[in-house]
Amino acid sequence: MERNIVNSLLRSSQAFCSELSDKETLDYGIAFYSRRFAALPEANQLREVWIEDPTEITVAFAQAEHWFTEHSVFCHRWAPAGGTASPQLAGFLEERGFCRRHMSALALQDWNEMPPAPQVRVLPARAMRAAFKQTYIEDGKPPNARLRELLAEAYVERLDDPQLDMFVALVDKKPAGRAGLYQVGDIARIVDLTVLKGFEETVVEGALLAQVLGLAKRLSFRKVLVQVDRDDQPRLASLAHAGFAPEGEIVEFERQAPAHFFS
Repeated sequence: MERNIVNSLLRSSQAFCSELSDKETLDYGIAFYSRRFAALPEANQLREVWIEDPTEITVAFAQAEHWFTEHSVFCHRWAPAGGTASPQLAGFLEERGFCRRHMSALALQDWNEMPPAPQVRVLPARAMRAAFKQTYIEDGKPPNARLRELLAEAYVERLDDPQLDMFVALVDKKPAGRAGLYQVGDIARIVDLTVLKGFEETVVEGALLAQVLGLAKRLSFRKVLVQVDRDDQPRLASLAHAGFAPEGEIVEFERQAPAHFFS
C-alpha cells in the first residue's frame, strides 16, 4: 500500500508539472521547463531521475545542466523516481548546493466530520480571482516577492483547468487562505493548502479541508492523497484529524536559482 501511495503522488506531480511546462525525456529523467516561469521550481525540474550505476551520476548531472542551459532555463529541482535517492546521488547533489526535502505521503483513511466554521467563507477561486491572487501576494512563502507573483500568475492561469478545483477562504471579506483538489483519473490530491498569517490557522485550514474533502467525497474518488513537509507537525496533526494517515516518504532536492531569474 505504501509504495502505491507514493507512486500515485509522484504520477500526480508529473501530471501537474505537465500543465505548467513543456517536457522532454533525457537519458536519466524527464526535464520539465518553462521560460515564462523560469523562476518557478515547479515549472523547471528534472523528475523521474533514475541512475542505476552510481558511476554515471556525474554524466547525468552534466547532461541535465547542459540541457537546461541550452533551453535558457535553470534546473531548480531533482525528483528521484520512486521518491527515494541513493546515498551517492544525495551526497553528490548536496555538495552542489541542493537541499534535501523530506515530505510525508498521506492517504485519506476515514471521512471524518469536520467542525463547522461559520466565520470562514470558502468560495470557488474561479469566481474570486482577485482575492485568490491576493493570497499569494500576501503570503510570506516563498520570501521572494517576485516568486510569489509568478506563483499567483501560474495558478490564476490554471483556474480554468477542468482537472483542478481551487478555493479561496475569506474571513471578514478578507483573503485568508487557499486550497485545491487536483484530479488525475480516479485519484484526487489536495494541493496548495495555505493559511495566511494573522488568521486562526486551525479554523481556516479546517474550513478549506472540509471544502475540498466534501468535493472529493461527492465525486467518489478511489484515493485522496496529499504530501506535506514531514517536519510540519501542525499541518500533519490537522490532516490526521481530517482522516489522513502517513503512507511513506518522498525525497526531492532543490536549489536556489541565480538572481537574474527573479528580475
